[in-house]
Amino acid sequence: MKYKKLLELYIPLVDFIADIIGSNCEVLLHDIVDVENSVIAIRNGYISGRSLGCPLTDLGFKLLENKTYLRHSAFVNYRSRNDRGENLISSTYYIKDGAGSLIGMLCVNILNTVDQQGHKFLSEEPLKAFFSNAVQLNGNEEITESLSTSLDHVVDNGIQKLIAKYNIAVDRMSPEEKSVIVQELRENGIFKIKGAITKAAAILKTSESTIYRYLAMK
Repeated sequence: MKYKKLLELYIPLVDFIADIIGSNCEVLLHDIVDVENSVIAIRNGYISGRSLGCPLTDLGFKLLENKTYLRHSAFVNYRSRNDRGENLISSTYYIKDGAGSLIGMLCVNILNTVDQQGHKFLSEEPLKAFFSNAVQLNGNEEITESLSTSLDHVVDNGIQKLIAKYNIAVDRMSPEEKSVIVQELRENGIFKIKGAITKAAAILKTSESTIYRYLAMK
């Protein structure tokens, strides 16, 4: 496919950025056409535990759903967290084809612990120019991405984060509260993942037909 050849041109950048920032920096190239096997290049994958063939993240699905890439070239300096609970500073560059369609994402995740040089690097003028027309968040923003290694984790994390906002047990939630969660999951793109409706029904302790009914609501 032509888009794959275009994406392959960005593979050298994965090594280039990782070599500049160092071992506390994970760099990935995502193919967003094949979301289930999205990672096609990676350096320092030990940071998130991911490897070639891992899926798109929860944030990745949300960006696809809300089409932020139509208005901006990148999403920079937001907070993320790996499965070990370590905090990171992350940035995503949108890769588009000649027609302006999104085909991939170049992602940089820097451990926000001992070495802060990576975050400083992202704030310097050369990379700001590369990330022109970017949406930038400050360091006080809430965690916006979970760096998961499987689609099951992506779905589970996406649902659990929304449930946590209510601070009550699922079996005590009203149908209205569950409906709001399902609507937010749709807005976050979670239902693009095969099996997400079954998973959501199990976690929310309801039926799949009820999930479909919630999705039919406007």
